[in-house]
Amino acid sequence: MRKLDREALDIVDAVNRSWIQTSEAIHPVGNIFMVFAHDLVIHFTGILIHREAQSSYNNKNVFPYVNKTYALSPFEFHSTFDEPQICRPSLKSRIRSLSFSRTALGEALPLASGVDRVAAKWINLFASQKEPTRVFLPRINDQIEALHELISTLASDYGIKERGFIWKNWNHHVTTHASSRQSAIRENGLLIGTRNNLQNRKLAANFLQQGKEVVAITHGEVANSVMDEPPFGYSERTMCSTLIDYGNVDDNGCFNQPWIQPPNTLFRSGRLAKKTYKPSNRIRLPSRSRSRILYIPTTYHGNNLYGPFHAYEDSLYRKWQASLFNVVPELVYKVHPKSWGAPLGGAIIEREPLDVCISKYDILVFDYFATGAMLALVSEKPVIYFDIGLRNLRQDFLSVLKQRCEYLEIDIAELESLDLTRLVGQLWSNTTERSNEAISSYVFARSEKISWKDVFSAVNAGKSPRTM
Repeated sequence: MRKLDREALDIVDAVNRSWIQTSEAIHPVGNIFMVFAHDLVIHFTGILIHREAQSSYNNKNVFPYVNKTYALSPFEFHSTFDEPQICRPSLKSRIRSLSFSRTALGEALPLASGVDRVAAKWINLFASQKEPTRVFLPRINDQIEALHELISTLASDYGIKERGFIWKNWNHHVTTHASSRQSAIRENGLLIGTRNNLQNRKLAANFLQQGKEVVAITHGEVANSVMDEPPFGYSERTMCSTLIDYGNVDDNGCFNQPWIQPPNTLFRSGRLAKKTYKPSNRIRLPSRSRSRILYIPTTYHGNNLYGPFHAYEDSLYRKWQASLFNVVPELVYKVHPKSWGAPLGGAIIEREPLDVCISKYDILVFDYFATGAMLALVSEKPVIYFDIGLRNLRQDFLSVLKQRCEYLEIDIAELESLDLTRLVGQLWSNTTERSNEAISSYVFARSEKISWKDVFSAVNAGKSPRTM
């Protein structure tokens, strides 16, 4: 494990301890450390990462993200760098919020791929669209003081300068998004996507504090539990009364333990994965000389760096990509739809969505586990997975991954001393037949079937949805 990852885990532990203390004294959900956990992790791990970064990046950073200048000497965030403000809603948004439905919608709902089109349109049409809101924090002044203590401790422990600016930025951030007043919620329940999204965390906290149903829908076509990473504990598997996840695996690792266990968990199958899945236990790499090979990387992050296990800075990631293309120049580069930077210079570019273009290629190459990788793994296509340390996968899933694809662990900090040509050549000399059958348990539910109409109806009535 990298030093920066260990330090990031220590920061997560510090936030967790503060949450536990405040939970006992005030409230576990209406809790400043629960609501702002991800923001705190982003901010302080970002400072550590950027302090050691080789380069500076010119993409605009929005608080709580930082840049190298801020990491070395924190300053007061100005309007051009500040977080989006809670403002008066537009006429259009006010009209959309006038729904007679008793179901509210948050942000980042994966309805396009996770729900059939008719159900998605029906939900978007009839549910109430929630505007940017403030979260109610009981005894808010006491909680802000506890936050001040944690920030002072973190700044001291990690030698962070200009603590006055750090606190001024955080005090502004919290007072922008939090309130000492609790407003009655008219809706009976809430549907939300990722809880890494601050708006969703605020909405979830408000609904849960009033005993309302909160249904959280995961994204990514794969069970959250494959990742042993803190955000899957303090965000994705927490802050809801019902979690709708993929597959049929519900175990946790060391770092993704829910801070509050959802009382109700339902499972579904990935819709895109269902279209792609072709069970096979005889998957082998074809001849390299006659193969079309697609490389599917993660995005360039610019200043949006945080830990643990989340991203390398762009200059290091590009160095790795350049080394890979030098060894396998026939690779076609699949551009990540959210990448802020330009793809590797000189590479042939594939811009079609992965679920559309995957059939054109004979071999699929990954160095980052996300939705794209899972779609590839459930296909009958041969897959090469370069584990460069970007994600922390659970050990049981890692074992299944190694059975499914050609797997090669790479320490990109030691690239210059690696004989990458030899290592890549060994992949094609392996005659082992691979299987995609075991991977299916992380994508497809057993017998459970979710009716999205019934989910909506249950939430509308203030009840927990069930499988059919």
